[in-house]
Amino acid sequence: MDLIKEFYDLMAGQVFDSYGILDSSDKIHTLGTDSKIIGRIFEMVTQPILEEIAAKNGLELITPESQTVYPDFVMMKDEKSTDKIAIDIKTTYVNSDRSSIGFTLGSYASYIRNNTKNIKFKYTDYSKHYVIGFVYKRNDRAQESRVYDLSERSSIQFPYYDVKYFIQEKYKIGGEKTGSGNTENIGSFSAKSIEEFRDGKGPFSELGADIFDVYWKYYPRFKNEDKTYQSLDKFATWFIEQDPASIVLLHTFDYQEMRRRIEAYIVARGLKK
Repeated sequence: MDLIKEFYDLMAGQVFDSYGILDSSDKIHTLGTDSKIIGRIFEMVTQPILEEIAAKNGLELITPESQTVYPDFVMMKDEKSTDKIAIDIKTTYVNSDRSSIGFTLGSYASYIRNNTKNIKFKYTDYSKHYVIGFVYKRNDRAQESRVYDLSERSSIQFPYYDVKYFIQEKYKIGGEKTGSGNTENIGSFSAKSIEEFRDGKGPFSELGADIFDVYWKYYPRFKNEDKTYQSLDKFATWFIEQDPASIVLLHTFDYQEMRRRIEAYIVARGLKK
């Protein structure tokens, strides 16, 4: 299954405009520009697309019972499968075409280290992790919590416009900094265009998913005074200095291949071993 291609094929021509919430008396309640509500709309648009892809490939799509656990959607053969696909929906807005784009990609202090914390199933049950990201511009003229008759819908200002989206493997858009200074969330890399996210231009793209996992598993917790590393350059030199037996992941990995890639990174960056 080529999830990325199938997603783009089915999303082509998708309309995102939403007037608001229609009640049983044919009244439309406008949305305003609340980012959580807008994010939920994009999830609702996305879910039928993912369900169609799952059905086409003999899989099922489920959503965790709790909204506070990872991921937003699970695509799988059955609950016993260790080849599950995690799909998270991320949304952000920009103020202009010159604004940088960035996302938070979930906690680095939970399931990457614990295997079962704040996640549906086990982290080791997943073979792939994808992010579907939406970027939009807010319409500040949008009506906040107004009520219109259905026949008046053409008078309603849509709360957002210029919606763009991408789907990419999580490690390929992961960055080397936290999502914000006082949280334990993985941050994406920062880009000027959504095409960079579509193409997976993040710093771990060439290094691979295992190095992404190692980086964020050992990334210093927010309250830790010992900040061993907070950049990929410092991580690379830190990794080389470690006893190979001390580098542990929840899943199996090829240490020698990982070291080869990091050594190549060090050479390319001109760093001292």
